[in-house]
Amino acid sequence: MEQDSVLWQKFREGDPLAFEQLLRNYYRPLFDYGRRFVSDRDVLKDLVHDLFLYLWERRESLGKTDQIKPYLLTSLRNRIFRNSNRLEARPEIFLALEHTPEDFHETANSIESELILTEFAAEKHSRIQHIIQSLTPRQQEIIHLKFYQDLPNDRIAEILNISRPATANLLYESLKMFRQKWLLLAGLLLLFLVRDY
Repeated sequence: MEQDSVLWQKFREGDPLAFEQLLRNYYRPLFDYGRRFVSDRDVLKDLVHDLFLYLWERRESLGKTDQIKPYLLTSLRNRIFRNSNRLEARPEIFLALEHTPEDFHETANSIESELILTEFAAEKHSRIQHIIQSLTPRQQEIIHLKFYQDLPNDRIAEILNISRPATANLLYESLKMFRQKWLLLAGLLLLFLVRDY
C-alpha cells in the first residue's frame, strides 16, 4: 500500500506528524489485539507505549514496509511473548494461550458481527460470542486477525509465523468448527423449544 510506505518512510525520517499519525491509526487495533494475551489494561497500555517508544528511538534503523498494521501487530505479539516470563509471574495479568479471555470482544465493534453479519441476526450475538470463545486460542486469534483486523492471509501468515497454506487451512478449520458448533447449538435450542411445548 503506497500510502503506508510513504507514512512509514516519513516516520523513519523523524517526522513527528507521521509518528502522531501512526499512533492515531494503530494504537487501538494494537490494544484490541493485545487483549487476546494480556488481561491487565495498564500493563497492556505500557507494552503498546513501549513498542511505539522503541520504534521511535530506533526509527532510522527500521526496514521499509508497505504494510504498517501487520508489521506493528507482529512487533507487539513478539514483545508480549518476550515478556511472557515476567508477565506469567503475575498470572492475573498474562493470559496464557490455553486460556480464553472472557472480555475479548468488549472493546471491538465485535468480530462476530463482522464475521457473520449477513448470515445471522443481531439477537444471536451472545450465542456467536459464546461459540467463538469455545474455539481454541489459535482459532480465535486467526479469526480476530482475519475479520477484525481485516488482514489478508499472507500477512496473517507472517504474524503467526506459519506458511500461507497453513494459514488458509487454519482459517478454514476455524470457520468449519464455528459452523459445526453453531449448528449444534441451534439444534439443541430447537430441541429445548420443542420439548417445552
